Amino acid sequence: MEHPYGRCQHCGERLYAHIEGDYQCVNCDRRYTEADLETRAV
Repeated sequence: MEHPYGRCQHCGERLYAHIEGDYQCVNCDRRYTEADLETRAV
């Protein structure tokens, strides 16, 4: 996993880049795509 990027919508912990190309919360194991994170930033 790489550097943190954004926050989990469920628990608020940091998201980390996953080897499969998406982002994962290591606290609650939720996964987010880059598109999910872009819609939150707008």
